[in-house]
Amino acid sequence: MKNGKIILIPTSGLANRIRIMAVAINLARNSEKKIIVYWDKNIGLHAHFDDLFELPPGITVKKIPFPYKIWLKMRQYSSKLLGVDTWYIRLFKYDFVFLDNMAEQVWHNKLNLQVEVDKATKVLICSCQEFNYFNLEDYRLFMPKAILRESIDRVCHNFTHNTIGVHIRATDNEVSKQFSPFNIFMLQIEKEISQHPHVTFFLSTDEPEYQEKLVKKFGEDIILYHEKVFGRNVTSGIQDAVIDLFCLSKTSKIYGSYYSSFSEVAGRIGNIPVEVLKIEEKN
Repeated sequence: MKNGKIILIPTSGLANRIRIMAVAINLARNSEKKIIVYWDKNIGLHAHFDDLFELPPGITVKKIPFPYKIWLKMRQYSSKLLGVDTWYIRLFKYDFVFLDNMAEQVWHNKLNLQVEVDKATKVLICSCQEFNYFNLEDYRLFMPKAILRESIDRVCHNFTHNTIGVHIRATDNEVSKQFSPFNIFMLQIEKEISQHPHVTFFLSTDEPEYQEKLVKKFGEDIILYHEKVFGRNVTSGIQDAVIDLFCLSKTSKIYGSYYSSFSEVAGRIGNIPVEVLKIEEKN
């Protein structure tokens, strides 16, 4: 085992970034390495880390340096650049670089991330993928900013032990919309109400029309939510997503959407069960 450091560039959306950070934290602990997170505020997640969370102990989070920002732009056009992005990252002289296109090697047990990180001194991880290299306790390290915690507490004050979380993913996630359509959640809510008269639901969705329909049908006494900004291209929208995520984590269980990490991560934060509502694939 060698000491050294892990540079992590978490990519994609909020839940995916939390997920890969939990992986990197565990890898760093096991290899006795420092971890530095380069956080990229972009159009898909328009917020800095410190807009959302308190700084976890033992972790350094920085705005992504400009040379790495250039590299991320290069990677978007990798097929046209004929390997220039690969050549560019070699200039930083990492002993081990892990990227999303290597994920299948991990899933099929052809690559052991912990072994590779242990062998290296200087490691770069740039990914949004899911790997079984995390400690569930590390999800407790993500503490929302105080002003967001106030909103979370205010919403959760209305929760009971019969409050169920519902996460309906829509907007740009076509796979989620196809296999976890709105109607399947409507039916599940009706089923729960018929079996448990005192049940309530905390609703998290990125589609305001879904929220309007459920509140109109079941009422605000049963469908709980918080007023929020819908959209990832403004900081307040991402802060509201954090509120949703942690409110979901404080319910008794979660009904989640297929092909979305949001409800999965909420379940890990709260250590509660998550059931993905999914229709069967049609031939």
